[in-house]
Order: sequence, then structure tokens, then C-alpha cells
Amino acid sequence: MSVPCYSPSQSAVRSSQLTAFIRHCSKATGQKFATYQDFDRFAVNDYCAFWHNFLTWSAPLIAGEAEPVCTEDDIEHALFFPRLALNYAENLLAGEDSALAIIACHAGRPAERITRGDLRQRVQRAAAGLSELGVGAGDRVVAIAYNDADAVIACLAAATLGATFSAAAPDMGAHAILNRFGQLAPVVLFAHTEQRPGNRLNETLADVVAGLPSLRAVVALGDSEPPSLGNSPVYRLVDLIACSEPLVAWEKFAFNHPLFIMFSSGTTGAPKCIIHGAGGTLLEHLKEHRLHCDLRAGERMFFQTSCAWMMWNWLLTALASRVTIVLYDGPVDHPRTLWSIVAEHDVDVFGTSPAFLRLCQSAEWSPIERHVLNRLRAVLSTGAVLHDVQFDWVLQHVKRVPLQSISGGTDIIGCFVLGNPNLPVWRGEAQCRSLALAVDAAGAEPGEVGELVCRTPFPSRPLGFFGDSDGSRFHDAYFSQNPGIWTHGDRISLTPHGSARLHGRSDGVLNVRGLRLGTAEIYSALQDIPELLETMVVEQEMPDTTVGSRIVLLAVLRPEASLTSDLSLRIRRHIAQRIAAAFVPAVILDVASLPTTHSGKPSEAAARDAVNGRQARNRAALRNPECLDAIAGHSRLHPSFAGNPEDRRDRTTEEALQDIWSRAFGLEDIGLNDDFFDLGGDSLLAVQVCTGIEKVFGYDVPIGTLLRASTIAALARVIDEGIVWQGDSPMVTLREGSGRPLFLLHSMSGNVFEWQPLVARLKSDRPIEAIQARGLNPAATPCDSIEAMAEDYVTLIRARQQKGPYSLLGFSMGGLLAYEIALQLLKMGETVEFVGLIDTDVQDGALPFAEKWRFRRDRLLDIGARIAAMHAAGGIGRIWQRVRHGLIQAPVALDGPPGKEGLELPPLLHRVRVACAQAWAKYDPPHYPGEVVLFYALERRPRYADPLPAWRQRVADLRVINIPAGHWTIMTEPNVAALANEINVCLRDGAIAPEESVASNASHELQATGA
Repeated sequence: MSVPCYSPSQSAVRSSQLTAFIRHCSKATGQKFATYQDFDRFAVNDYCAFWHNFLTWSAPLIAGEAEPVCTEDDIEHALFFPRLALNYAENLLAGEDSALAIIACHAGRPAERITRGDLRQRVQRAAAGLSELGVGAGDRVVAIAYNDADAVIACLAAATLGATFSAAAPDMGAHAILNRFGQLAPVVLFAHTEQRPGNRLNETLADVVAGLPSLRAVVALGDSEPPSLGNSPVYRLVDLIACSEPLVAWEKFAFNHPLFIMFSSGTTGAPKCIIHGAGGTLLEHLKEHRLHCDLRAGERMFFQTSCAWMMWNWLLTALASRVTIVLYDGPVDHPRTLWSIVAEHDVDVFGTSPAFLRLCQSAEWSPIERHVLNRLRAVLSTGAVLHDVQFDWVLQHVKRVPLQSISGGTDIIGCFVLGNPNLPVWRGEAQCRSLALAVDAAGAEPGEVGELVCRTPFPSRPLGFFGDSDGSRFHDAYFSQNPGIWTHGDRISLTPHGSARLHGRSDGVLNVRGLRLGTAEIYSALQDIPELLETMVVEQEMPDTTVGSRIVLLAVLRPEASLTSDLSLRIRRHIAQRIAAAFVPAVILDVASLPTTHSGKPSEAAARDAVNGRQARNRAALRNPECLDAIAGHSRLHPSFAGNPEDRRDRTTEEALQDIWSRAFGLEDIGLNDDFFDLGGDSLLAVQVCTGIEKVFGYDVPIGTLLRASTIAALARVIDEGIVWQGDSPMVTLREGSGRPLFLLHSMSGNVFEWQPLVARLKSDRPIEAIQARGLNPAATPCDSIEAMAEDYVTLIRARQQKGPYSLLGFSMGGLLAYEIALQLLKMGETVEFVGLIDTDVQDGALPFAEKWRFRRDRLLDIGARIAAMHAAGGIGRIWQRVRHGLIQAPVALDGPPGKEGLELPPLLHRVRVACAQAWAKYDPPHYPGEVVLFYALERRPRYADPLPAWRQRVADLRVINIPAGHWTIMTEPNVAALANEINVCLRDGAIAPEESVASNASHELQATGA
């Protein structure tokens, strides 16, 4: 059982603003909230009451009526507080004149400190100057700005007048900036004009100004002399401030008046122009800052961001909580850069990214040893998935403070999941969902990964897209996939203790022969390989090969590291052991950098285009598009296998095998002693290798041979010396030993490869024999009856072990085989000492009546709900299309992850699986008079019947051992370790005693009952 890595003290919980607000709501509503979960449910179920109470409690500067809170329950069209008015800038600039508002840090020169009174004066004067230039409510104002105080002043001056504000970073190219600003027809451009190493800002400005004919003026930021920009008049912000009288009144605008226009990354097309309202932005940020971050007046928050990223807007709004915001406009060229700012300026809350934490970890930079971080009380991280080991690193090398994973996006200018001052922190998880947002993992059972959706309206939902007059693009972006529900494009799982784990973007899902996995799982697995600085995983399409596609790993290495064969093997072995062999990369490319957007987010879409030889859909959206050329042209990306694979002239057996393996795996550098399983070998690849051997050598090698000869060198000896192991026998010796064997029975896959990870962890000295389906022999007919297969396998077992007691273990459908074999052996008068079923399901007809009725009722309701959802999304035609393709059907417990079952299997494996599926569906387990051990996966599969009631009804002495895994993961790393430990205990405790015969009356009981 995992435990939190950090828990707040009771005094901290009692004194938090969240606790104070919960008390406020309890008093206002008369409801009692015994736990935080109770309050979270209230916030979601009665979101109008939540927001009304938060408005009252947080007391922003507003005018008008607070009713209605929300116009409707439909998320797509709901508007909050339509009768309220406010001024966003006024709310941010309120407070005591002497209080510190901004600490603006710069590279190479002293920081600038600005009080609230001074900042207010500058903003009001700048707003007056903009007004003189003709800027008013509804106009668009844009900026190309470094992250300094001038950028803040420009933004708030525009907001003061009711104009919208949009920003870009100076390192963005003119084309990328025009792709964004060009859609808005802006009237004023704020721009820094200081040239810095690595950018051509003046050239960019000239191109941007030339491409924006709507501009009335350019306002230069900073102290440098502005360049001449053609016919556009150029002013300096310092002059506007000096020459203008401050505005004396704050004009209030509607709660849903446009405030910011943000931009999507643009990696899949033209950037979307996302309009955010002033009231929704302010209220959502106040909630996140005060309730979730517990930010208080006088505290200091520093977030590593640029003006082009929504976290800059999020940081800016912290001024409304009377917080001092810390800005930095320079490069991050060393881990000390940001930690020095945190230490020197007494930062309370520091926001950064997993990439920066990884940089510190790789550089072995321990802030706790090099900096005084007395005031630091929390570290926030966003921008990518935060891995488990990074939580430990912060606790060990920064300070014993919570590392809070926060995630949301530009689309909502806020967070869906984030921190919580009252809750513990669990490694790899965000502490909770954002209050009053019904965040859910669509299409997933509790604890499983699903699509991140929100089922309740929320104030920071965008008002729409600029230029999207009929709202169709807005609908398609967020509501077409799940009608009436906001769909965000991320993958998420929600834990039983209320936290959330992010699994990357929905479009970052690998699909390898029907097996699906989020790339974030691979990134997490590679965290503790020290040579790797950054990684990215994408699929390369290979339509003309048997594999169809292969996984490519792009790796940025630490400066002193190189991609040796040893490192490549360690990476592959790491993924095979921690995730699954199917996701071992076929190609590992060492690259100088990975494609990132201008907001610093990695772009898997651009990398995917590069490895597949496609032009990136929008290179201008990337900060470093030149890296795509390096990736696309990498020498190891395009395999060139020499010669005809069936031509053996002038080639040794080992060289011919290297060619066969290279073609099967899609690799060029397989060594003679590289292990088949370490490279990611599975039954599908085994069939390809054995088929290749038969074509080249005319030598029929059973696929089980690879279990005994798993390297090219060993396999070459088998071929050269004509070694034959067990010929056509379905029984394969997985381990030699002494004493009575442990017999393993195959699942629906029919083969014994799935046993390899478990056998490697079993500590018994007993021989281990595995039985595979006879149908794997092309000359044999697959069997579709559990009873007939069991009868056949009993003969094999008794030939190997003439007398009992017998020990049997089966995974999934193999459990039914073990069960039926045990029954047949008992009928013969033999003794059976152990029957083990590893998460073995039964068809629903075998369930007790009540459970069967309940399961079939729920199944019908589920199918009805899915059909209704499809009808709403695409009409009857789409439903018929899905039925025709078999996508709406009763579940069949095939032994492989959900997907296009069988469609991607070689014919030999496909026919075995079909026969086994038919055998499973027909089998109704009889009563068993002895002990059966069920190794039960705690993570149950959605839409599959729970087999426990059936086994409890049929087995006289059922022993259930819970395993913290799922059906698909119980036999793979890392979960197989827990399973192996339990089986080892059974072996050690005598449940499977190798020397001592176990007396059993079970056979007599069977005979007496006539079974």
C-alpha cells in the first residue's frame, strides 16, 4: 500500500484559507462538511451555491447583482454572473500604496521593485496615453514582450480601457507571430526592442509591423531606443507614462467582457484564438490562488514563464490576492539561475516545470546545499507530466515542502487539477480536482485512464474563438467528441483517495499491434537512467513491413554521455521490465534537441511528422524547427537491410539470423548476445523470426525454442547442430530442476511467452513445464473445448509425471484449463496439491443468478448509454457503422488489451485465439471439492463480470489472494513481482510441497457424488 510523500500539519490545515471558506459555506448553507470530499461533492453538485459563496467571501471589486449565478447547465452555452460588472485591472491594483507589487529580476543587472501605489500610477497613466491613441473597449492590443514590469503595465493599461490583450515572446519568429496576431486586426503593438543574443528582434518587429495593416501605433517597451518601423508611429511607454495624466475612475465592464485572447500551440494548424472573459478569469484565479495555493497578502510567488504562456496571465492575477509577483526576463543557463532568485527574493511559492527539475537532478544541483530557502513553502510544477521520482528529489534536495502538480491549459486559462493545502501529496499525482469542476476520466472505471472531461459549467470557460461567428470551430474543439461535456484532450486517472494522475495528451497514445499506451508511461519509466536528459517517443509508420509501425525513441543525452550499445540495451531492458516488451523502441536516436512550442511544451506531433518524412503542419509554431530536419535526416531512422534475406551466399548462420532478427524488430544493430526478450520480443515477433528461419534455412523451429535459445548466438548453435527440443510436443520446459514439476497452462494467446517474466521471478528449484496450444503447429487443428484440451493435456502431464500429487497454474483462460485438468485427475484417483488461477474470468452464464441478472442489466444499460451518446454525436448511420464493424458487442475476455482483437495477429496466432475464445465462452465450471487459490487482480476490467461470486459458489475451499494490478498487467513488470512473491510464499509454505505427498480425499468425494 502506497503512502503519501508529504502531509500537511494539523495546524496548517486549521489555519488555511480553504478551511475558512469551508466554514463560511457551512454557515451560509446550513450543511455540515465532515471531510474535504464532502465539500468537494457539494461544490460540484451545487456549483451555483459554491460560486455565489466564493464571490461573497473573496469580495472582489464588483458592481451589479450576483443573481443569476449561471444562465444554464449546458457547459457550451452557460454564462456566469451576467448582471455583474468589474474592472480587472482595478482588482489587481487595489491595496496599500506601500505594499510591494512586483520584483522584476533581470540577467546581469539589479532587480527592480515596484510598490502597488507606483504600479497603479504607471498603469493609469499608460491607460490614459492609450486612450489618447484611440484605444477603447473591444479593441485588440498585442505585445511582443519579455517577462518584465513593462509587460505587466502594458497588459493592465489595455485591461483598464476594456481592450483585449494578447502576447508573444520575442524569440518567436515573425511568421509565428503573424499567424496569431494577424487574425486579430490589432490597433496597438507593444514591443520590447532590445536585441539579445540569439534573436533578431528588430527584423522580426519590422516584418510583424508590415504584416499588421490595422496598427495605429507601436509602443516601445524598455529603455533602448526604438527602431524606425516604416509608416507606423512609434512611441515609448516611458513617455506615455510621463506625459499623461492618470485616469481618475475605473470604468466597469460586463463580467463576461473579453479580457485576453490566448493562442493554442498551432502544431496541428493555424492557432486558435481563444477569448477569455475578465470576470471568469479573475474569479477562477482567485479561487485557485487563495483556496488551492493558500496565497496570502504579502507572500511572494515566482513562476518560471514567458509572456506567451498562460502561466504568465495566471501569475499576473495573483496581484488580486495582494501577492507580490516575481518576474524574470533572462535565460535559464544553469540550475542556480532560478534557485538564486527564489533564495535572494524570499520567494514563498515557486512555480516551475518537470524539465527544469530534471535539469537540476541531472546536474546534481542540490538547492538545499547551495541556497537559503527559508521562506519557500511550496513548489508548483506544470507544462508536462511530473514523475514520481521528482517528488522524492524535491523532498530530498530542495526542502520538505509539497511539490504540487497542477494541470489545465490555455483553453481554460486555469487548472483542472492542482494542489490543496489541506490534503497530502502522493507521488506522481495532483492533489485534487479544481473545486466546483466535475473533472472525470471519461470511458474509464475508477483508477483507470480515460479522457479528461469536465461535466459542470465553470466561469473560465472560453467565451469562444475570435472570428468563429457561428461557434462551429469552438464546438468541434471541445464538445463534438462528448456532446454536452467539455473534452480537454488530456488523459487522466482518478485515484480512490481523490487525487489525479496525468498521462499526457490524448494524441500522444501509442498503438502497437492493438496495444495502447500513453507516452507519459514510458517517460516515467526512463526517469532513473542518468544519461538521459530529455526523451520523446513517437510511432514510425512502416506500412510495407510485417510490423506495420515501430516505436522511435528520441533521446537528448547529457553532455558527457554517448549512445553506446550498452546504453541502448539498458533503455530497452528498462522499458521491457517496467512496462511491456511490446513498447520497447525499435530505434533509439540521439538528437541535440526535441521540438518544443514557443510556450516551452514538447511537440510530439511535430516529431511524429519528422520521423514519418512529412512536413510539419506548422513549423512556425515551434521554437526550434531546425531540430526537425536533424531528426528526419538521422542516419538510423531509415533501415537499410542488405541483400535478399533468403540468400545465404557468403553469410554465416549468425549473419543470416542477424538479418532475420533485424527485419522482425526493425533494428540494424542487434548483437549476437542481445536477448530476444530484452529487445522487446513477444509471440508475434517469435512467429516472424521462426517463419524467417524456415524460409532461409528450411529448418522448422518451434517458437518455444526462443525460450531456450534467446540470443542469435544460441539460436545459431541450435540450427548448426540440429538440436531439436521436444519436437511438436506442446510441452515446453521453461526451467530445469528437481522434484515434481509445476505445470503452467496457456491463456487464449495459446503460447507460453507470457510466462517468461513470472518464471524469472519464481524462486523454487522445481522444474517448470509450460503447455502451449497444439494449434500453434500449422499441421494441427485448434481445439475449441476446455474439456477436450484438458483431456489432451492430462495425457502430456502424466507422461511427464506419472503419479501425483500434481501442481497446476493457469493465467486467464489457462486457469479454466488448470481447473478442468485438476477435476479430470481427481476422477482418475490422483491427488492434486495445488490449483492456481491467475485472474481467471468466467462467462456470465456461470454467475449466480442475482449477479448474472445484475451484470446483464448493467451491460444493457451501458450499451444503451453508448448508443445514445453515438446517436447524439453522429446519428443512426454512425451507430450502424460501429455495429457493422463489431465495435458494439458483448465483451469477450480475449487475453490481450482491448483493441482490434485478432485483426493484427498472424494467421497462426489468430486461429488459436478464436478457438480459445469459443472454448472459454462454452465452459461452465463444475463444482470442485478441494482448495483452489485465486490470484485476483484488484483493478477490474470495465464491462467484464467479476468472477469472484462464481468461484465462491463452485469451489469448496477458495483462497483469494489480492494482487494490486490489472488483468493485462498482472503478468508484466512491475506488477508481476507482487504475483511472484505470493506464489513463492505458496511454494515455501508447502502449498506446493516438492517432497511430501499431499493426501487428498477429493477424488473419493468426486466419485461419491458421481461427478
